[in-house]
Amino acid sequence: MDFMNDYARLHNNIIELIEEDAEYGFYITYQDLTFTSVFQPIFDREHNIYGVEALARIFDANGSAVNPHDYFESIIHDDEVSAIATLICSTIHMLNFSRSCYYDKKLFINVTPVIFEILSNHDIAVNTLIRGLKKIGVSPTQLVYEIIEFEGRNLESVLNGIQKLADFGIEVAIDDYGIAYSTEERVRSIKPDYLKIDKSIVDLLAAFKYSKFHHAVSIGRSIKAKTIAEGIETKAVFERCVESGADYFQGYYLARPEKLAKSESVRQTTESSEGWKVL
Repeated sequence: MDFMNDYARLHNNIIELIEEDAEYGFYITYQDLTFTSVFQPIFDREHNIYGVEALARIFDANGSAVNPHDYFESIIHDDEVSAIATLICSTIHMLNFSRSCYYDKKLFINVTPVIFEILSNHDIAVNTLIRGLKKIGVSPTQLVYEIIEFEGRNLESVLNGIQKLADFGIEVAIDDYGIAYSTEERVRSIKPDYLKIDKSIVDLLAAFKYSKFHHAVSIGRSIKAKTIAEGIETKAVFERCVESGADYFQGYYLARPEKLAKSESVRQTTESSEGWKVL
């Protein structure tokens, strides 16, 4: 299958793999790997939960945990496998989020740039996404796509894809700002709605080294992006992030990733993933 030119079939193949149980909620097993969802809250300056970042948990055929970072690093140069894995995770994340107690918050999902290239070149991909969100009761304005890894991508196609999403109110974030390809130049080219400041910069605040953090916040303000401090692990660092002007905060000190409880309204309904299967 030419996945870039047969999105409809790719999407339908993924939808047919959706399963649900009490342990994982919605999950998908693909090539002997089972993909599940956990979520980590993102807090505002008043300590309210602003949104949640969806994170994959992966298990092999024996039920042993597979390191998500290592897995995605291993497929980073295979566009087809990368696209399939991203779409699998996005699908179960959206479904699990829609049934959760935080269904009215923002949902942050990691995606590879190849997804934006697909969206740029195939209107059916955008239309399918919007229709799917409507089916499960999630507004496009709740969705934030976090762009990960950017080596060797077609910037024009990525920007076109981002604009198509923006037309429906879907926002984007640059993940891990300050390391690898998440550079100031890249940020100013994309002009994301959110700038996630990498843990390596956040950790410098523990030693009272503020310059890189302040510079990141300044960049965010200059492009009218909200800043999110990632990887906060202590009270002292959290307080310094607040003092230094970050807009939102995320890390183990505040909350660890976990499976979300279902909302009360979901417990009282028998709806499942059938809405996705009629797209």
